[in-house]
Amino acid sequence: MSANLKRGCGILLTASVVLLSILALMPDADVDRDAGYTASELSIRETVDGSVTSTSYVNSDEVITDAIDVGYATVCRMRDDSDRVVEEQYLDASGNPVARYGDYYGLSYEYDETSMVITYLDAEENPVERSDGYSTIVRTQVDGRASDDFYYDLNGQQVQCAGGYYGLHREYNSEGQSTSLTFLDKDGHVVSTSSGYAIKTYQRDMDGTIIGEQYFDTEENPARSSLGQYGELYQCNEQGYIGQITYLDVDGNPAPTNEGYTILKRTYHRDGTADTDMYFDAEGNPKALSKGQYGIKRSGKVNFLLDKNGNIMLCVDNLLNGFPCMVVVFGCVVCLLLIVLPKSLSVVLTIVYVAFILYETLMFRESGNARTNFVLFSYAGRFLKEQSARVGVINNIWLFIPLGMGLYRWFQKKWVLVIPFVMSVVIETTQYITGLGIAEFDDVFGNTMGGWIGVLVAYIIMTWRNEMVNHRPQSHSTL
Repeated sequence: MSANLKRGCGILLTASVVLLSILALMPDADVDRDAGYTASELSIRETVDGSVTSTSYVNSDEVITDAIDVGYATVCRMRDDSDRVVEEQYLDASGNPVARYGDYYGLSYEYDETSMVITYLDAEENPVERSDGYSTIVRTQVDGRASDDFYYDLNGQQVQCAGGYYGLHREYNSEGQSTSLTFLDKDGHVVSTSSGYAIKTYQRDMDGTIIGEQYFDTEENPARSSLGQYGELYQCNEQGYIGQITYLDVDGNPAPTNEGYTILKRTYHRDGTADTDMYFDAEGNPKALSKGQYGIKRSGKVNFLLDKNGNIMLCVDNLLNGFPCMVVVFGCVVCLLLIVLPKSLSVVLTIVYVAFILYETLMFRESGNARTNFVLFSYAGRFLKEQSARVGVINNIWLFIPLGMGLYRWFQKKWVLVIPFVMSVVIETTQYITGLGIAEFDDVFGNTMGGWIGVLVAYIIMTWRNEMVNHRPQSHSTL
């Protein structure tokens, strides 16, 4: 390969990585979650056309209107001869298919004597996989109530959900209210989830409203969740949303989570999505967490850190959250320095950068029970839909690109390709053992890919540069 071709490949590879990263980090379309009508502010109109029943939300002028908290204006339900719903579709105010929760447009139902098959549909009424990876739920029913759910993909294969379970089992009280939720493996056995528990039980008030929950392991002993609590108590706001969560110890008393707060107070947008979280101790005093934040504010899929007064803090995290492309800018600057600096300074910068990686991945993270996500490509379904998923993936890649470039500049050996993988495995293993962060296969994959990209770019650049030096005309002096 000629020097010019290598230079061209290096430029093309670098430009492609930078451009694709910037495109992936572009924010999602801004949505005004406070604009419009909620379902409680609208009336319901029902029309029947043969076997199809259409239920629509209408305003005071009897005009079909989108209900922002349910995500649609009309739901059309088709029934069979036994008056069972066999399909339902969601439509906006204009009568066009609309995606509920962002990933499905309708549902189909198939029945037999003891079970029901629920399939998620796209806008063309074809089966579609949700962001969680499944397209179908096979539900066993007992006495007309949902008992066991198991999840399957488009190929009919069982799907492991992000929490590490394949199915759910529900129990009910005499009033038909759900009392517990048990997580199952693919064979239907009780399994502990990545949240730290296998069984979740519900507490209800006299009206039947859920006011709390408790956690248990596979042996039905009290279990400590990944956040550090054994249970939660709820207080609802006027809209019926959970406005306050009090975290409990094994004896049911208020106790701090791994992150240090005992009470979380939450506000909501009018469409029901969470807006802000503020943290407090058991006495109700504001509680600062590891980065000095007293709360978070959600903007789209991005979280901004808040001070004691609920204002957005001036800090690096908020800068990166507000301008995620800064990760790419920072990475490019470090990569450029690693290439142009003298080798001795490049080695020093590489060592400093290794320390930076360890700082970012292990320091200032609250310890707790091991939290894991061993599902590879678990963010694949959300990558194109959610900026937060894209930011996580791109950050994992770019965190190790400068490392790969620095390592190759230092050693100039192919075996350095192993180091990003080994280092990422060590980091994730440490996170698993100590509870510092979440141990994920996706992190190992992204880190390793980033390191390899850095090694490849450095190899192309340095090979081209060495060939240019070797082919430089030599000057000859004459006597």
